[in-house]
Amino acid sequence: MKKISVIIPMYNAKDTLEECLDSIFSQTIISDIEVIIIDDCSTDNSFEIATSYEQRAPENVALIHLDRNGGPGAAMNVGLSYASGEYIGFVGSDDAIVPEMYEKLYNEAIRTNADFVDSGLYKQQTDTAFLYTTPELSGILNDHKRSEMIIHGGYTVSRIIKRSLITKNNIVFREVYMLEDLDFLAEIIARSNIASYVEETFYIYRDSPESLSKKIDIPKYVKNYSEAIVGLYNRTSKLFNYPGIQDAVEFLIIRMYSYMINNCMNAVYLNEHDEQEIIPILNSLRALKNSTVSHGYDNPYVVKGISPKDLMIIKENDKSAQAVLALQGETKGSS
Repeated sequence: MKKISVIIPMYNAKDTLEECLDSIFSQTIISDIEVIIIDDCSTDNSFEIATSYEQRAPENVALIHLDRNGGPGAAMNVGLSYASGEYIGFVGSDDAIVPEMYEKLYNEAIRTNADFVDSGLYKQQTDTAFLYTTPELSGILNDHKRSEMIIHGGYTVSRIIKRSLITKNNIVFREVYMLEDLDFLAEIIARSNIASYVEETFYIYRDSPESLSKKIDIPKYVKNYSEAIVGLYNRTSKLFNYPGIQDAVEFLIIRMYSYMINNCMNAVYLNEHDEQEIIPILNSLRALKNSTVSHGYDNPYVVKGISPKDLMIIKENDKSAQAVLALQGETKGSS
């Protein structure tokens, strides 16, 4: 058994893949790492690049080629099915990691017997660094700590996760193209007993040009967010400790509900979609929120984390789609 299995989903990553894989092969404990590369039916020469790394270190690398493109969630699930390491890590094929990342995360995991260990992530596009697991939230977890971590979210890629936690509970990614890790990570946090962190920034995250869009495709955007809400609710509401984390889960749902309403309003205001197209979308969002949120807006996380302006907009959509669209002029740009 290797100490860590690192899963790398890749699709048309020829421009960044070598730097990504070089950073993994530069790990100080590379002999204890299993590298699982999932080629999600690339149409460029990514597979050939990955093959050269497999040939260089066949004892460390498993390269799997998928016959059809299924998106990152599907690719990572294939990787999980192959993984044999004590802990699991994930790296995007656009990204890179520093050489000490997995040695330091693993040592901390062994020291604390943590279900997951987090570290800092650097976002290149905005020149900012984030660490979502703090001293106050680490150690033996209770519902308050879990709730705070669920709310603040974070990234799967900045962590290592105990494989037995994943396999014992059959935790998998939703096989979609967007927000596939939101509910995955929430379930990991909800089921974990011990969490830890290393207060160093190891992961270098890049936004590829293809991931940036000037104009939102509202139907696709709402579909992706709605599926994330359903996934989050279905995963967490069945857990025995759901009552203790329910306010945190419902806050995430309400926040996504707010995002979607604001973007629908702006799409109408900017004449990107007409009202008759947006009204049924807003109605479907109301129905989804009503089916997944029972604690209402007195939720302490909502009171603290949703602005009065956005809460007013939410409540107008709760009345009707026409009521919220009547506000669109005065709320331009509110998203």
